[in-house]
Amino acid sequence: MKYGDELIELHGKGIAIARFISRVTPAPLINFYVGIIFSWFSPIGLGPILTPVGSLLLCIALMVIMPITPIIFEAIRGNVDLDVSQRESRTKFLLFSLLCYMLSFSVYTLLGCVIMSSLAAAYFTVTLGVTVATLKSKVSVHGAGVGGPGTALILIFGIIALPVVFVWIAVIWARVVLQQHSIAQSFAGVLLGVIITALTYPFVYVY
Repeated sequence: MKYGDELIELHGKGIAIARFISRVTPAPLINFYVGIIFSWFSPIGLGPILTPVGSLLLCIALMVIMPITPIIFEAIRGNVDLDVSQRESRTKFLLFSLLCYMLSFSVYTLLGCVIMSSLAAAYFTVTLGVTVATLKSKVSVHGAGVGGPGTALILIFGIIALPVVFVWIAVIWARVVLQQHSIAQSFAGVLLGVIITALTYPFVYVY
């Protein structure tokens, strides 16, 4: 199993840094990080049933592991790289992720956990937007994966979460340096995540 940037010869002193940034910021891992923050520091609690540990375990199972399982399986078989670099190969994996986020939203809603059901809903709508955009352009999933949750953090916690903007910039830079996306594709991914999440939250973050 290899990442897309490992399949091409890359040179330059920024490659190692770009690879590190890229490896720690795929959408599922960002979901894990945000899941930790929301589970332990939710300003509205976790509902009547879930504990922080329970909330995070559900996040890991439904929103971190499940969405990437088909990609790992196909990568082991040698059919795709771990970044699913070929645009035409992405749709089926994105559609599976949509099912995972729909399930996540349903489970968290049934358990009365608004903070996490809202995150799942935003992941669903952002992934849907990326799926549609991918039919025409290879927008950055990394970009959308940091843009969406980063926006959720800003909406929930306010100005204290604004440093996530630096994460957006770092991811855009890393994906371009690794020749996985153009600047436009990387920026479009972040912008999609930001706009769609901002439009989604007023409808789902109701408590």
